[in-house]
Amino acid sequence: MVSMHNKKWLARIGLTLLLLLTGHALAGQDQQNIGFTLDQAYETALKKNEHVAISREELRQNRSEITIATSNLYPQISAVAAYNREKDIQITADGQDLGTFGNPDEYGTLTIRLDQHIYQFGKVWSGRKMAQYYFKSSKFRHVRRLKEILFNVSTRYYEALLGRRAIEISENALQRANRQMEQANARFEVGVLTQTDVLRAQVQVAQSQEQLERARNQYDIALENLALELGTEAVPAELAEPLEKNIKPAPVPDLYQKALTHRQDLREAENRVSAAEKRVDFEQADFFPNLSVEGLYIRTEEPDMFFDERDDWQAALKLSYPLFTGGKTSAEVGKAKSELDQAKAAMARLKKEIRNQVRSVYLDIQTQKKVIQQLEEQVKTAKRNYRQVTAQFEQGVVTAVDQVDAFTALNEAENRLAQAYYSYQLDQIRLELAMGTFQTDLLVKELSNDRAY
Repeated sequence: MVSMHNKKWLARIGLTLLLLLTGHALAGQDQQNIGFTLDQAYETALKKNEHVAISREELRQNRSEITIATSNLYPQISAVAAYNREKDIQITADGQDLGTFGNPDEYGTLTIRLDQHIYQFGKVWSGRKMAQYYFKSSKFRHVRRLKEILFNVSTRYYEALLGRRAIEISENALQRANRQMEQANARFEVGVLTQTDVLRAQVQVAQSQEQLERARNQYDIALENLALELGTEAVPAELAEPLEKNIKPAPVPDLYQKALTHRQDLREAENRVSAAEKRVDFEQADFFPNLSVEGLYIRTEEPDMFFDERDDWQAALKLSYPLFTGGKTSAEVGKAKSELDQAKAAMARLKKEIRNQVRSVYLDIQTQKKVIQQLEEQVKTAKRNYRQVTAQFEQGVVTAVDQVDAFTALNEAENRLAQAYYSYQLDQIRLELAMGTFQTDLLVKELSNDRAY
């Protein structure tokens, strides 16, 4: 028999398990109700977008250049195994055959060669440093590309949200048009309205149906474009509405300074300038002598090759200097200096472009914010006007034309407000992109993990 005390404990445990299971089920249901969020879209694009994969592979290729440049610091060792067959040289004197002369006619050799660069005014080290700077610049370019890809995802996401909102507006407009047609038919039957008024209401319904079909088509196209940016066949689920963004006013110079700190393409330009400086050093090193060591070891199965020895070796300390190259070295140095000036000019231009981008987007946001406030008032006014005109139409105070005008004004105001709202939300993301702070936390691995490439 189970005691009363044990029964109470079993009941408590059962109730606890039931609450946990219920909570888990509700949490799963809430997650399903949330839908496919913008953050999930970002994560999906980083995993499946083909341009992301292309950029990562390009970064891996650029990292290989460091290994290639570093390899010149180490000994270059090669081995050659050969089977040789030579023609015998017959020696004759006064018509008499004195025999053969030369190496054995058939023999095998194994040759090991070593070449070691020692010094040429830092040429090899400059090449290695140059490759490192180029890799760093390509890494910042890679992260900037990812941010631009994620911004494209944002654009397609908000286009889809706007398309969905356009469908809602069109459905509401169609409902209003149907009610107007019902009113027109009813008033026509009692002789208050003419056939022209009924036809006008029917045209309004047809136009609303056309608007709805176009909105649905645009929404489907927006989903296809979003799926393309995600790298998937289709959008996984219904889109969730992101939290409303509302940037706080800030001085443009502060935003510009923030952009100078965080923009990855500016870091890319800085590293390209450093790489160009090292290229000048790399090319100028050719004006100086090249000091190197060469070693050679040969082993053969035929002792007659080396006077009854089966192997031979030699080592040489070489000092070489190009006396005349037809102006090639000077041209290479001049080209490197020109590339350095070009890189500096490109960086200066980029700073101006960043300032222009930050200022333009920020001003657009402030303007768009005022436009939204005005459009919200227009929508409120248009709704009041439509209700009043509809009521007056039922009383016979206004004509069907007045009702159509009020209907059109409300429909256009709602569509303009939806477009302005989603443009305003997207502009704030564009400002984050202009400042270089867009999705930095999500891309922290791309910024810090060199070994991944």
